[in-house]
Amino acid sequence: MNLRALWSTASLRFALLFAALFGLGGAAMVTIVDFGFVRFAEAEVREGLQHQMAIMRTDVAGMGGDHVVEMLESQARNRDGRRYLFLVITPDGRTFSNGLTRAAANAEGFRRNIGDKPRAARWPDQKPNMLVLSQTANDGTFLAIGRDTQHLEELRGGMRSFALWSGLGLITLALTAGLAIGWLFLRRLEGVNNTVERIISGHTAERLPAIGFGREFDDLARNLNRMLARQEAAMEALKTVSEGIAHDLRTPLGRLRNRLEDLEQVGDDPARRQAEIDAAVLDITRITELFEALLTLSQVEGGRAAAQPVPLDAGALAASLGEIYRPVIEDAGGTLALDASADAGLRITGDAALLTQALANLLDNALNHAGAAGAPAIALRVQRRGDDIVLTVADNGPGIPAEEREKVLRRFYRMDRSRTRPGSGLGLPMAAAVARWHGGDIALGDRDGSGLVVELILPAAE
Repeated sequence: MNLRALWSTASLRFALLFAALFGLGGAAMVTIVDFGFVRFAEAEVREGLQHQMAIMRTDVAGMGGDHVVEMLESQARNRDGRRYLFLVITPDGRTFSNGLTRAAANAEGFRRNIGDKPRAARWPDQKPNMLVLSQTANDGTFLAIGRDTQHLEELRGGMRSFALWSGLGLITLALTAGLAIGWLFLRRLEGVNNTVERIISGHTAERLPAIGFGREFDDLARNLNRMLARQEAAMEALKTVSEGIAHDLRTPLGRLRNRLEDLEQVGDDPARRQAEIDAAVLDITRITELFEALLTLSQVEGGRAAAQPVPLDAGALAASLGEIYRPVIEDAGGTLALDASADAGLRITGDAALLTQALANLLDNALNHAGAAGAPAIALRVQRRGDDIVLTVADNGPGIPAEEREKVLRRFYRMDRSRTRPGSGLGLPMAAAVARWHGGDIALGDRDGSGLVVELILPAAE
């Protein structure tokens, strides 16, 4: 695993970003909590000092300053009352202090710190951090109460230390998690990259493995595999098209070359010369028709056909085309059973030229393959089936096996591998493309006895 690649992963970058944001947020939160804690703690201390001062003033007013001094001395001997430090000076000079000096209470109201004065024996060798409240009673007794706030400062420092070390720990955890996730992610992606490299090198059947970092990544892998499958199918189709064009052009081009060479040996026989020219023109026409059919198919499949959908009577269209093909079929010794006529219930919305070409392709295919067990027998029928109009062409040819029916809808695919029968392998693909362009579909099935049934299923006009 490349450490440089790991440092450049998005997961580690996000981990660093979140660690920085967490650090800033934590610092802001600690600052706010620290400020609030100081204000709250000092307010509590001030309230306690004011409460004690009120008690002392009441005692002085009721019993006198000397009595208060005696009471505080008794508490000091019993080690009571050391939560607060007191300084009491009566008008006659009697004084009590359990650690609070006059320097700390030389002004009325609240005052912080005692400066350089040593702390009482209970807290030896420490500088005090005091909050002192000083007042003068009505009889002239000076009263001062102090509260050591060092423990609050220590608690405050402890909170800061805890926040600091906790923040550092969480930031370290975030960075460690980012490195671990980045390492795992790179390991998973390494398999994907290796598969992609094999696909690029020509192993198009390879597929991406599941990444395994959640449904969104697995969905991405599945969609990429679907894209690869479609690309593989497209490449296979392109290969088939290339082979089909090569096969279908080789024969007429070869004949055309032979005819042109024969023209040099015809001599002065004008009839033979004209026959060779006519045959050459026919070969060129077949080549042109092949490319025109391929171009039309590409335009229809790509939605670029210059078509104009209009209301049509499917029965009338099929009947007209059937009458055109009837003499051709009869000349070939066959019969055409036509079940189509103008009917208001057989109306569709479509392009007459495309539908005529699709039906003509189906009739040509039927004529080329019918008569497997006798004279060609072809049927053309139009009927309504629910919300669809179905145009059916059936023949008595050899039919198409079920496992081949999807393949024959591909361009240039022909069951006749030797390509001895006439045709380009574009008739059924063209019919399917036209049906789908109209929002319909094509279906292939077996005819009773022997033969093929092809249905163009088109949505009926509303």
